[in-house]
Amino acid sequence: MSELLFPLDEVLVLAEHAAAAPSSAPPACGVPPGPALLLAAADGIYLLSNGLPPLGAAAGESHAYGIRAVYANGYGPGTPPTARTAMPGVSSERLTGLPIPAPVLRRLRATATSHDLFTLTLTADTIVLGVARRHPGGELQASACG
Repeated sequence: MSELLFPLDEVLVLAEHAAAAPSSAPPACGVPPGPALLLAAADGIYLLSNGLPPLGAAAGESHAYGIRAVYANGYGPGTPPTARTAMPGVSSERLTGLPIPAPVLRRLRATATSHDLFTLTLTADTIVLGVARRHPGGELQASACG
């Protein structure tokens, strides 16, 4: 089991885009159609919105090929392929879809004022979404998201 940490405020921007977009990219890997975050590991490990049109990156924002991306802590651009492929549940060959149904989006919005991290707990066959708060000492306090 491994855990990826992302800045919650930036992930919420992607989730809001996916939910508000007029259409969405075709489902990835059997995920039902609708708003989703896409977990990718092409150059680092990052999340994208599946909303169409894509969310472009403004100057200075993290991006993958011009599309706004949110990178996992410690897995930014230039992360060696061996580090990316060692993560269970992460594939450099395909996107992994993480559906964001309305209840999950509401939970992300509600926790954004008290938490600062979006977490993905990965095993070989499951991904659990969550939120966490980093305490001043650096330790995490987590709570499940959906």
